[in-house]
Amino acid sequence: MTRTASSPPFAAPSPEGEAPLRADEDSGARAVLLAGLPKLAPEDVPSPAEVEAIADGMVDPLNRWYRYPAARALLPVLGKLPLTPNHVTYIHTAMALFAAYLAYAGGRREWVIAFFLLEARMILDCYDGVLARAKKLSSPYGRAIDEIGDTLGFIALMVAITARLYQEHHTSLVVWLTCGVLAFGGLCANAWDFYKRKIGFALKEGRDGVADELAEKRAAIAARTGGALAYWGVYFDRFQVWLYDRRTAVRADASVEHVVDTIRGRARTTTSVRRFARLVSFVSWDNGLFLVHLGLLTGAVLELEIFAFAWAVGLWTVAIIMGRSLLRPRKATS
Repeated sequence: MTRTASSPPFAAPSPEGEAPLRADEDSGARAVLLAGLPKLAPEDVPSPAEVEAIADGMVDPLNRWYRYPAARALLPVLGKLPLTPNHVTYIHTAMALFAAYLAYAGGRREWVIAFFLLEARMILDCYDGVLARAKKLSSPYGRAIDEIGDTLGFIALMVAITARLYQEHHTSLVVWLTCGVLAFGGLCANAWDFYKRKIGFALKEGRDGVADELAEKRAAIAARTGGALAYWGVYFDRFQVWLYDRRTAVRADASVEHVVDTIRGRARTTTSVRRFARLVSFVSWDNGLFLVHLGLLTGAVLELEIFAFAWAVGLWTVAIIMGRSLLRPRKATS
């Protein structure tokens, strides 16, 4: 993918007060930064089996156990239909919106229907990715559409549940609870997406996929071909980089190789990447969302929403601390 050396107007400011590198500074800064960094010997690169184990470890348990297997089983049947991955995204977004309506307006029977509808939606959410890879239609823009669909469905469901709980309990505490779930649920989803891409691309392809996709979207905006989705993607990715990888936020291009080498080196020589991958699998908000879905099935909506909030706060906090430690540059050789 093509990278742009220019610094866009929405680049995050340096936490140390420095401005991001200008294009004419980039080559020299890269050379200075990389000169003293530890280099990976061939034996220090993780084996394909190790890479696959780490990548599989980042998939959240429910997706790994039954949603992705179900999505792959759908491919031989639904894959023959003239549907693109974006069409599938539109369908599962509509299912989420209808389930949200049932959660608000229905009784216990409708809540059970909503539960199974939402779980079917989660399988289709996996299927659009399976279909994209099978038809070689994966793109940053498809990912942006999927993010928007997931966000709309999540917000609609939480608003519907909140309105229903408020009718029953008549307290503003349910509103504040939902605000907390929306905020930390979104942060969990955001963190999982960032670390999955950052670690996955580094191990499988030896590149920083987050920086590459960000550069591709910036290039589309500069060429006036990206549209609103490119702007959404840029702000989404910049927020991730600012929050989870501050060094890259300051000097995105100059630190690309170093971040990749750090991840690959630690994956080969320590167990820290494998342990972190397991943590990331539980940070995925699909886990917390399942707790909310389970509340509809069991009728314990309020109790499980409280548990989902505690889950999100605890795991996201641990993930951001461990993640920054994992991405911290290794000490340069003297």
